[in-house]
Amino acid sequence: MTLPPGPSGPSGPSGAGASAARTAPWLIPPTYDASAASLTTHVRAIGEVMTGTGRLWLGPFPAPAALPSDFEDTALVVPTSGSTGTAKAVALSRAALRASQEATAALFAADGTATGTRGHGFWLPLLPPTHIAGVQVIARAHRTAEVLGLDSPALPDPLPDLRGHFDADAFVALAEPALAQAEQRGLPAFTSLVPTQLTRILTGATGADARARSVLKRFAGVLVGGAATGPEVLAAARAQRIAVRTTYGSSETAGGCVYDRFPLPGVRLHAQSPDAEGAGRLVVSSPTLALGYLTADGGIDTSPFSQTSQTSQTSQTSGTVHDSDAIMRSFTTSDLAQIAEDGALTVLGRADDVINTGGRKVLPQDVERAIDRSLMLRDLVLSSLVVGVEDPEWGQRVEALVTLAEGSDPEEATALVRSALRTSDVPAHMIPKRVHAVEQLPRLGIGKQDRAAARRLAEGQRPTGD
Repeated sequence: MTLPPGPSGPSGPSGAGASAARTAPWLIPPTYDASAASLTTHVRAIGEVMTGTGRLWLGPFPAPAALPSDFEDTALVVPTSGSTGTAKAVALSRAALRASQEATAALFAADGTATGTRGHGFWLPLLPPTHIAGVQVIARAHRTAEVLGLDSPALPDPLPDLRGHFDADAFVALAEPALAQAEQRGLPAFTSLVPTQLTRILTGATGADARARSVLKRFAGVLVGGAATGPEVLAAARAQRIAVRTTYGSSETAGGCVYDRFPLPGVRLHAQSPDAEGAGRLVVSSPTLALGYLTADGGIDTSPFSQTSQTSQTSQTSGTVHDSDAIMRSFTTSDLAQIAEDGALTVLGRADDVINTGGRKVLPQDVERAIDRSLMLRDLVLSSLVVGVEDPEWGQRVEALVTLAEGSDPEEATALVRSALRTSDVPAHMIPKRVHAVEQLPRLGIGKQDRAAARRLAEGQRPTGD
């Protein structure tokens, strides 16, 4: 991969960059190994994407020699696993990436998070730059340099080595120098975590954990996404005045497009064919959307994307307001969601994960929350993942994978969980028929639960204590 010898500077003019990107060769970094050198390579490549002088390939199969005509504006390709666990390549334009960065900045400027810097700031990268969340952390730092006229991206120097285990001590060692550099440059500091990282910092009981929480409090914003974050964890963070911002989004939306349950500026949400409770498949309309998917055989897939006419309120110079129609691209997600009257989003889970047992629908997340909140299971069941397994009588039966505390008997898992849930307000049809104790729950990407793999595990395991 050809990259400049030093750190990438601020992005250049958008018009020239967009034109150059169409003919630029693919930048294909060596496999990311979490070292500072590897991170540096990715930072430089993302810098070229931001200037429009390069196109970055992080896809799960070899880059094509040429792009289809509708995908010529592709500047970044990232992997996504979707709900099936089958890897796909998401093609994003530079315009979509910039729209996402500007929407985040507009929010931070408007709500007082970073008013003095027009919503931009210094970013501590703690996520792999191989998925959209990690890429956007670095890209936002390049955007900060462009907007504020800095001579280098607003990132730690030197870049952090992320090869070690993430714990309180590791976080403090990385965060304190970054905060000092941010303060020296007069910038608010931001970072992004997955829920597991945030939970480790917030729930630890040692002196190092307390110090980590004190350091985390100094960040102007801590984005947390990648998977659902437990309400208890969020409450604990906010009680300690840690500026946690929950995000919802995907590779297809160029990262988070909903912050703290409300859509970013320019983003619209719609629940498709809602049921009596208002739950429907979530549709996102946004300027941040991907062009579509590239496939390993050289083809494309744009089936979840469409163009729709959106009615918007437009203010005229006379001060009057009228309806006008604008064409916006939309993305039909795999998520089941409810949208409140005030626009707040509640994601219930993946529509394909809904379990139909005996004609009744069960959201696996509801069962997982019940397990997590059970006082009988506290300190015994560490984590859980609920799935539907084919059943000749019920259509599907509810089963759970759990990780247990050291010293717990796996043979008692089913009886333990079922007994605890029977004493709660969980309806009988939602209580798992079988529970399987595993060493760890299957995960995808940067921490997302892999329900497809969990379902296969449940189908192939002998029931414990059934």
